Amino acid sequence: MDGEGGAPRLCLALERRGEDIFEPGYVAEAPLVRFVAYTTRERVSGWVRLHADRLTDLLNAHDELELLEPSVEDVLTGTTRAADQLVVRRSDLVAVAVSGPRGDASRRRATRTYALAAQAGRLLIAGLLHAPVGADPLADFHARPPMVPLTDAWIEFWLDGRRRLDLSTGTLVVNRPRLDSVRLVRVSELAEGLLSASAPPVSA
Repeated sequence: MDGEGGAPRLCLALERRGEDIFEPGYVAEAPLVRFVAYTTRERVSGWVRLHADRLTDLLNAHDELELLEPSVEDVLTGTTRAADQLVVRRSDLVAVAVSGPRGDASRRRATRTYALAAQAGRLLIAGLLHAPVGADPLADFHARPPMVPLTDAWIEFWLDGRRRLDLSTGTLVVNRPRLDSVRLVRVSELAEGLLSASAPPVSA
């Protein structure tokens, strides 16, 4: 099956249990890592075996994700439902969180970290952007493919000017075109939880 722009659909079979099988002679096919995808309204989660160095590269190569056996939570109501299958367009995603290996060390560049905050509707995201030394960090961010990783990151849901839920911490791959605003902030604002969300657009 093809996605919006003709790119193959990325199919991820999610598992509802995060434990590997421990028995003599058992070898896992690939690392089992936590996978959580966020829209402005829902959190879709499960465990996935990562068959690639970087999830970021997989997400940038596909317009749609076909998720098998996900758990779907409405962040407004807190209700959760299980689904056999769910197709999510990348353009609907705000961010994806995943744990696991950092990827091929030989592909890493010399970078400097910058504290960055972004907002998409009621979701506030903050983390560290790794940009090449000497580059303009915001220009580098906006020049990249759609999905951009932030480390030491978190995402929060805000309603009526109040923080309602800390959704995730760790590495977040944010969907750059889906963000309403992006700005550089002080590292202390990230570390001390001093950031707050502005009123979301009416359509959010």
